[in-house]
Amino acid sequence: MAHIVTLNTPLREDWLAQLADVVTNPDELLHLLQIEADENLRAGQDARRLFALRVPRAFIARMEKGNPDDPLLRQVLTSRDEFIVAPGFSTDPLEEQHSVVPGLLHKYQNRALLLVKGGCAVNCRYCFRRHFPYAENQGNKRNWKVALEYIAAHPELDEIIFSGGDPLMAKDHELDWLLTQLAAIQHVTRLRLHRRMP
Repeated sequence: MAHIVTLNTPLREDWLAQLADVVTNPDELLHLLQIEADENLRAGQDARRLFALRVPRAFIARMEKGNPDDPLLRQVLTSRDEFIVAPGFSTDPLEEQHSVVPGLLHKYQNRALLLVKGGCAVNCRYCFRRHFPYAENQGNKRNWKVALEYIAAHPELDEIIFSGGDPLMAKDHELDWLLTQLAAIQHVTRLRLHRRMP
C-alpha cells in the first residue's frame, strides 16, 4: 500500500479512539455546548429516530459554546424540520437504490461508484444517503468481489469512485485489498474518493 506522509496527522489509534468517543444524545450535545434546550430544540430530538445522532467529541470541540446557530452544530443537531415532507421529496434523490450488484452503482457509461463503507464519522442531518439500504449493500469482501467482477467485465468503466458513508471508515487492510484488486483491472485508470474525513 502506498504510504502518504502529511503534517499534523494524528496517530491512527488516536483517530479510532475519537471515532469511538461519540455523542448520540441531543441533550448531552447541548449540555456540552452550554446551550439551553428551548422548545424548538426539544421538538427536534425525536428526529434521531429518523437518522441517528452521531458526533465525535473532537468535532464538538470545534463548535462555539453557547451558540445554537454555530454552523458545525447546525450540520449535526436534530431538527423538527426533518419530519416535514415536501411535495416532490424523494428518499432516493440520486436514484441510487437500484444497484447493478450489491454496493456498486453504475449510472454513467464510464464510471461506477463503489460503496466501500456505510458509516461516517459524523452523521450530517442533510445526508442524501440517510435512506439508502446499506443493509443490502454492505461494504464487505464478499460484495466487493462481486463488484470487482462486474467492473472487470465492463471495459467501458475507466473511473471508479469510492464512496459510502465514508470510504475512509474502512480498515487499512481493506482499502489495501480493494486498491490492489482494482489496480489489476487494466481499463480502470482513475480512482476518486468521496469522503469527508481528513
